[in-house]
Amino acid sequence: MQVTIKGHVFAQQNSWETKPSFTFFDFDASEWIKVVPAQVTVEIPDDWDIRPAKVDALQKELEAVRAAFQARVTEINGQIQSLLAIEA
Repeated sequence: MQVTIKGHVFAQQNSWETKPSFTFFDFDASEWIKVVPAQVTVEIPDDWDIRPAKVDALQKELEAVRAAFQARVTEINGQIQSLLAIEA
């Protein structure tokens, strides 16, 4: 299946760079300068399935949430231990 995406080539150049960098977006990117309209056409395999990529992204998000949760639990336990260690 062919997919065509219409958008624009955008440019950006930071003060320390000698040349601009270019990219393609199909939306307005306010921090980039619009250069020219463009379109990209690609061939997507007919049997391509989005589900494995979505599952992978959700698993990564789940890992991040678990890590943040565990970090907060450790922080709270540390605060509890500090309070229990204070002599009245």
